[in-house]
Amino acid sequence: MKSLYFKQSKPLTVTILGIVILLLLVFLTIEDRVAWSQISIMCLIGFVLLGYSVSYEIKENLDHKTHFKLYGVSLFRQKLEIVFPDYIIVFSALFKKDSEWGPVAALGSQSKGGTYVIRFFKGNRHFTIWKTKNLDLANTRAKEVSELLNTEVRLKS
Repeated sequence: MKSLYFKQSKPLTVTILGIVILLLLVFLTIEDRVAWSQISIMCLIGFVLLGYSVSYEIKENLDHKTHFKLYGVSLFRQKLEIVFPDYIIVFSALFKKDSEWGPVAALGSQSKGGTYVIRFFKGNRHFTIWKTKNLDLANTRAKEVSELLNTEVRLKS
């Protein structure tokens, strides 16, 4: 059975938080101000934040899955509820996220990111499969999933 994996992007704040926790861990270890239990918990949290990922597995038999991974190893899977698409579109999109908590809010109230999106459409419903900054890569992956599901793809040129 053939399947395709689409790794979802992780928020930048998660990566920053993981790095900050590990740097704080190094500083506190050098200063010898923490117990080993705190060191182990901080180390675990930092490595989990840096190493987790979410991937969508699209299968030709329509038994799609969401994979929750830690450093590329699938920890568990759950069924991904999406409809069989009438067509697939690749287009450019601008995404905004509100930053209304903690020190991130001081840097600005919104973060913006322009990407190319592969999206399934069924009537007026849609499901975003993948986001990337590379148009050629988005078109290639859309063609692959189109062939897998035997569905029309509309590419952005």
